[in-house]
Amino acid sequence: MNTTYLFKEETTNGQKKLRIGTAQEFAKVAEQNRALPIEKRRYFIKEKSLDPDSPDYLFIEVSREEYIQWNRENNARCKNNLMAKNYTMLSMESVLNSVNRGKADESALYGPESGYEEILDQAWLDELRKNLMEWRPWAGDLLDAYLEGEVSSCPGMLAEKYGVSLQTTRKYVRQFEQRLKSFLEGVSF
Repeated sequence: MNTTYLFKEETTNGQKKLRIGTAQEFAKVAEQNRALPIEKRRYFIKEKSLDPDSPDYLFIEVSREEYIQWNRENNARCKNNLMAKNYTMLSMESVLNSVNRGKADESALYGPESGYEEILDQAWLDELRKNLMEWRPWAGDLLDAYLEGEVSSCPGMLAEKYGVSLQTTRKYVRQFEQRLKSFLEGVSF
């Protein structure tokens, strides 16, 4: 790992160029900067080589405006990198291809703590309830009875609530079960 310091230097014809300096020179400038007002300080940006095994660092003296722009971009980049650690990036195309080929289940893409399954179940149940209630007013009551495990008491409960015979309620139950089966198979109504 090498560190290089580039300082601005004015040439004899008034142009500015960069020259290589030392770590001691850089430390001296940093010390002087502490005592100077913001507008008179010397500013440096830090760049790192792309080699992850042995990165080289480069400190380049720039104008205050260039430093402010670099600092803004660098802070945003650091914040984005920090936030990115909280997320996993997946290609939607590869996920959908895997699901379509039967290699992955959508729910397997989410951790058990994510609540994905519960949200999906609730959305599915809400859609089923809405569909059944639009079909027949008593279908919601039957769904509740089925969810509570009271299938055997359904005909009696329906007969009492809706004022129909037990034979009619048994017919309702058969219709409900057929409707539920069609819904589960994905048949549109």
